[in-house]
Amino acid sequence: MSVLLDSLGKVLTSSRMLAGLMAAQSPSALLFRQSLSSPEQAQAECLSRVLRSVRDTNQAARVPGFPSIRTARELQDAVPVSTPDSVQADIEALKAGAPRVLTHEPVVRFEPSGGSSGASKYVPVTRGLLDEFHRALAPMLFDLLSSRPAVREGPSYWSISPIGRKKGRTAGGIPVGSVEDSAYFPRFLQPLLSRVFAVPGAVAHLPDVESCRYVTLWFLVACGDLALLSVWNPSFLTLLMDALERHGERLAEDLELGVCRPPVDPHPGPLPEGEGIDAVLSRMRFRPQPVRARLLRAALRSGLQGRMLWPRLSLLSMWTDAQAAHSVGPACHRFQGVEVQGKGLLATEGVVSLPLFDAPAPVLAIRSHFFEFLDPEHPDARPRLAHELERGRTYSVLLSTSGGLLRYRLGDLVRVEGFHHATPCVRFVGRADSVCDLVGEKLAATRVSTVLDAMLPTVLGGRRPSFAMVAPEWEAQAAPAYRLFLETDAPDVHLEEAARAIERALCEGYHYRYARELGQLGPLRAIRVTEGTRRYEARCIALGQRAGDIKPTDLHRQAGWTVWFSQRGTLRP
Repeated sequence: MSVLLDSLGKVLTSSRMLAGLMAAQSPSALLFRQSLSSPEQAQAECLSRVLRSVRDTNQAARVPGFPSIRTARELQDAVPVSTPDSVQADIEALKAGAPRVLTHEPVVRFEPSGGSSGASKYVPVTRGLLDEFHRALAPMLFDLLSSRPAVREGPSYWSISPIGRKKGRTAGGIPVGSVEDSAYFPRFLQPLLSRVFAVPGAVAHLPDVESCRYVTLWFLVACGDLALLSVWNPSFLTLLMDALERHGERLAEDLELGVCRPPVDPHPGPLPEGEGIDAVLSRMRFRPQPVRARLLRAALRSGLQGRMLWPRLSLLSMWTDAQAAHSVGPACHRFQGVEVQGKGLLATEGVVSLPLFDAPAPVLAIRSHFFEFLDPEHPDARPRLAHELERGRTYSVLLSTSGGLLRYRLGDLVRVEGFHHATPCVRFVGRADSVCDLVGEKLAATRVSTVLDAMLPTVLGGRRPSFAMVAPEWEAQAAPAYRLFLETDAPDVHLEEAARAIERALCEGYHYRYARELGQLGPLRAIRVTEGTRRYEARCIALGQRAGDIKPTDLHRQAGWTVWFSQRGTLRP
């Protein structure tokens, strides 16, 4: 009886806290709803706020007549489009501690971004930028809690990745990296959020992915009234559930005894000082959970369906667009009957769109930042503004924020699916800058995705493999070439046929065909891989990404995957 009363008390407390959280988001949500009918006015207010944040800075001093800029057209005429490379010198000055470089506000932390195809970028985060994030996240959270009341009936899990080697400070003493999604909410809300999360934030301080997953699963399995699972990449959830199956019996023993013994990494990398596994675990509480242990064993025997462990689970939140769409099915395999909501487009630099249940696609975050949209078919034309977008057209996003990025080329392509009131609803369709160019072949990720989607199901028995990726390879005394990495049980002859079919399709592109005809580019070859998703994740971490931030890709621009996938033993960097 005492256990039952304790559980009931937790549910009631969680429900009251979530009701309070919803009330706290209500004012911002109301303002966002009101702005949906007048996106031009909302965007003009965003532009004014961004311009105020940049005035009297080094950046403003480089732009003739910056104090007189008032309108979007004046901004476009005076300020050139920026890129990660063009702002690098300013970022380095900020990292060294220089004041008033991009904005008059100080930088509170840097967020690393990228790392999948090159060096990581460092994005400066200011209070003004965090306020702009909240202007999008608050309406999203309010809509979630009000439209789906079942989510208010229990704790939630919002993805947490180990910070590992990203923890630290710049030469100027500015912190680098956050560890939880709640870091983007106002500070006064973060204690409340932490009390409705199923997994403690301290999990992020674990030194490797495998131990982080194990401890995360301990708390998730212990949470019988879990109501929401929110991750970014769907494969993050797939790998989490695979780990539950792999370590299930050990985890059941730990739950029964009230201890937590993450598997020991046989090949540990360097650990941050004072952040070993035991030190992190000492800050958490593990109580015996014999009932949950028995339920976990029963679930393992019957196929490990999520609803058996979490009967109140009502929503999965994850990326569902572009290349992430291929990972949604496997992620949902163990969660039959649970609703899925796709996320909007949220970059480290800013929020582009947010999901609302009554909108045809994620809605442009018109109260957050100032947006411009380049037409890829007319790259020299003046960028369009939010209220000028056309249904069915695809655009590349430019972002101006209170974090100091002006007319910043985000590199994301979005398609206008419709309008919510008068505000565009945009769906992420891919990266505009994901182009591999070894010898002039100009191979775009969007083209590779189209070819893989069309060819692989035809050649490999009607469905696309669980893991498929094209990447360049440089080999000694041979022309550079592309490799097709496939996780499939199909015979070798089918893999060879797939490589030939994809090669023929890629040769329909002039530049790729010309490079092949000249012998500058070798033929594409298929390579069978095992545990492709886990191995892909491990190398992305080695390249500088956090597990929760890793995006699936059909074309990876980094070489070296042949050697990586051929390695045996540990999957961790």
